[in-house]
Amino acid sequence: MTFNETEDKTLNTEIEDVQPVTEETEPVTALDDSQIRAAALAYARYLVDNDIELGKTASSGSGDDGDKQEEAPAEEDARPQEEKEEEADQKEKKSGDKKEKAPKASDLEKIRKKEEAKARNKEKFLKGGRDPLASVMNLHDKVQDGADGTFLKLGKDIIKEAHRISDAYANTRRSIGLAILITGMVITAILIVFDLFTVYEYAYNGKVLGYVKNQEEVTDVLDVAGRQLTYNSSTEADVKFVANQNVTFNPVDGRGKSTDDSDTVVNKLIYMTDIETEAFAVYDGDKVVAIVKDQNDADKLLLQTKDDLSTPDRGMELVSAEFTNDLSVKPVNVLLGSVQSNAAAHEQMTNGGQMNTYHIVEDGETVQSLAAEFGVEDFEIYDENNKEQVTEVETGDRVCIRNTVSPVSVKMVEKGKLKEIIEYKTIKKETDEYYKGDSYLQQEGQDGVQIFQGVITKVGGEVTDRKETAKPEIIKKKKDKIILVGTAERPKTAATGTFIVPLDHYVITSEWGGRWGRMHEGMDLAAPTGTPIHASDGGKIIKANYWSGHGLCVEIDHGNGVVTRYSHCSAVFVSIGDLVYQGQHIANVGNTGHSFGSHCHFEVRVNDSSQNPRNYINP
Repeated sequence: MTFNETEDKTLNTEIEDVQPVTEETEPVTALDDSQIRAAALAYARYLVDNDIELGKTASSGSGDDGDKQEEAPAEEDARPQEEKEEEADQKEKKSGDKKEKAPKASDLEKIRKKEEAKARNKEKFLKGGRDPLASVMNLHDKVQDGADGTFLKLGKDIIKEAHRISDAYANTRRSIGLAILITGMVITAILIVFDLFTVYEYAYNGKVLGYVKNQEEVTDVLDVAGRQLTYNSSTEADVKFVANQNVTFNPVDGRGKSTDDSDTVVNKLIYMTDIETEAFAVYDGDKVVAIVKDQNDADKLLLQTKDDLSTPDRGMELVSAEFTNDLSVKPVNVLLGSVQSNAAAHEQMTNGGQMNTYHIVEDGETVQSLAAEFGVEDFEIYDENNKEQVTEVETGDRVCIRNTVSPVSVKMVEKGKLKEIIEYKTIKKETDEYYKGDSYLQQEGQDGVQIFQGVITKVGGEVTDRKETAKPEIIKKKKDKIILVGTAERPKTAATGTFIVPLDHYVITSEWGGRWGRMHEGMDLAAPTGTPIHASDGGKIIKANYWSGHGLCVEIDHGNGVVTRYSHCSAVFVSIGDLVYQGQHIANVGNTGHSFGSHCHFEVRVNDSSQNPRNYINP
């Protein structure tokens, strides 16, 4: 609904409340509020019907226009009723064109009746000698003044309130803006001061390495440092530096502290000796038996170890192979030097040995928890120098965990045809033909060869079960080794196979070997003439007489080609063919033959070849 439609409806309603003026009506001198309102509405309708702008008086404009407006009512009143109704219909039609909706017929009928009443009242006014135009103009001026005053006051109030709101908003906006500006300046100043006097302390697993101006100087080179350290590592372990995990930052007061550049950061990281990394341990039950760099290496290690321990014999086919140990793989944190190459880990798993693992104690870890994690006893955890046993640990401590590794084993099943050796046996046969303690080889042993066909089970390389599917084919028979063992009582004069020094008291004046340009085939034992000479071992006398440069000489045959000789004697107490026992007095020391002082020349001969006596006696 438009403004005009609203006003028309309001005017139509208010016009019905205006009472027609009769002859007895007194001249209008004062109007109450309701009358002013009704008159204002009627006047407003008049202005709309005549296209007059609101706020202009009837007398505004040129003088001619004013005269025309003053004369118009008189002429209208003088016309017949039909003309006035026709003109009212035209005005109504004109006004209706401007509206969005046409007025109802009942409203038009009411207006027509009121116009007729106005005309009759106007005639009565004229007959009564009163000037109706002056009354209408007077009423118009009062209504116009009241409306103008009301709208003016309303406009002033609206403008005043608008100014107040605008001022308040402007003041508030200025206050808020000023507060934001001051706050921003303070924050900026704080940030500037913080930036000027703050550096970042960077650390690896809690160990402070240095300071940097910006964290990016560390984070940007972590991958580079990790790759370089991995390349330099003899353990082949992958080293990963991760910001805010094993590499951490802490803002600190930078005054008096020198900062590192990116190159210095890389050097500090790659030359650390106590790098801790996540590796993967192979467990046998709850005990660690190897540590490698990652899960993939652990899987390869287990596969390689099983393959090496389950290689079938030539001609046999592997049916199955499995570890007899309860093996598993778990991640562990250890120092880089504790990570093994696959070759070293394989050697340790197959042969066993001593294993030392170094670890940095983490939050919540104790000696007991570390012992459980690595499968050792509490007393097998030592300090980082692997010298003293520890009973308590704190976060950041470096410890050495000692571990004795037992070899793993594989149970394997193989089937097929196998050429195998039949090992000979050693058989000992007793005989009274030889003295007790003596033994003689009667028959050499010789292995046999056969073709086995069937299924063999081995555990740790040892055959635990074999099932033949066909009778073995003998290629070569075995021959057992036979040894004869004597049972007869040994006589006192029998050789013992061991030898003693022939003199109780002596001085060695010459050794066996080259002397004076020729071979000296014995050892000279100097002693006073008459000192007793004893048989070095039991045997049979084969010489007991004067013999060239040896002077008085005695020889004893001990069997097996062994003979002992005693020369330069002063007296002999045995004869050829006599049996003597070890330690028996057979002669005295002398200076006979080619001798330059009293002594016993003692020789040991094997198959008539001179031997160094020191190989038989311990003088």
